[in-house]
Amino acid sequence: MPLLDVFLPVIQENTVKNWTSNDFWLKIRLPEKDRNRFNRQKMYRILRKLVESGFLEKKVNYSNHRLSRFYETEKTNELRCFSESKIDLSNMVLEENKIHAEITFLEKQTEKYFHLEKNFPSFSHQISDEKNKCLSKIIELKAYRSALKSVIEAI
Repeated sequence: MPLLDVFLPVIQENTVKNWTSNDFWLKIRLPEKDRNRFNRQKMYRILRKLVESGFLEKKVNYSNHRLSRFYETEKTNELRCFSESKIDLSNMVLEENKIHAEITFLEKQTEKYFHLEKNFPSFSHQISDEKNKCLSKIIELKAYRSALKSVIEAI
């Protein structure tokens, strides 16, 4: 999950004992613009997955679910041993996937520029300029993706 890279250090650097979900939220280092309901929901999903996977134990407070408490299990130490290189590799794979999606989008956009040139010949010069910017960006991203892939494959 995308939030995992900011969530994992919280577990690696702290002892989770008698924490509420809000305690996790306060420890997560997110820029102010990213401290929103959407990312808070992602955090809840990560907590649920960690409980389901046995990394955390949850003691549910049935009268007020917000007061449910989280505790470490012995398995939590596996997350602490999750080396920085594994995190970096995971981030590289995520980055490569993101770049792939962006390349796909730009290739489709380039196709549309060709259609625009045909349909609006009086603006062909401006459209061509934008198309060329798009093609240049595609080349740049493909080179970056190729570099990422070669490093990932070497690991």
